[in-house]
Amino acid sequence: MRNPEPVEVEEIVETETESPDVEKSTNGEQPPLIEESAGDSETASAAESTHPERVSALAVISAGCSSLGFLGVTSLLGLGLGIIALRQMTVNPQLTGRHLAIFGVCLSVFWLCLLIALGGVLGVGLSLLNALFNAIFGGDETVALLINHCSRIC
Repeated sequence: MRNPEPVEVEEIVETETESPDVEKSTNGEQPPLIEESAGDSETASAAESTHPERVSALAVISAGCSSLGFLGVTSLLGLGLGIIALRQMTVNPQLTGRHLAIFGVCLSVFWLCLLIALGGVLGVGLSLLNALFNAIFGGDETVALLINHCSRIC
């Protein structure tokens, strides 16, 4: 294998660069640095302090209620609060937590669909059970009344 030829390396000399804020005058003196005026920074911080961003309480409550959506009523509450929170966020730009409100609405819709589907399956199952008991026991009214009562409760 052949050895590579030596490569010449140039020496890099660092030079001082002038900052863009400093200009040299013709007489050799440097003028003072240009600083941001105090009034500009005070007005910017005052504007930030008067309108701080904050998380919408309704969005947080909506996400919490939707997490307990299997109870039924809380999913309805979470859905309503999430929609109200989203409307408030469009009106008031200082409110944050849009992701929480959307999470609450989506989770509420999921729980409501699931509960409605399970209620339908349960209702059909109880009516089939009622028909089965009627066929087995020859129309005994006490069993039919018991099953009808259970289906009304559920």
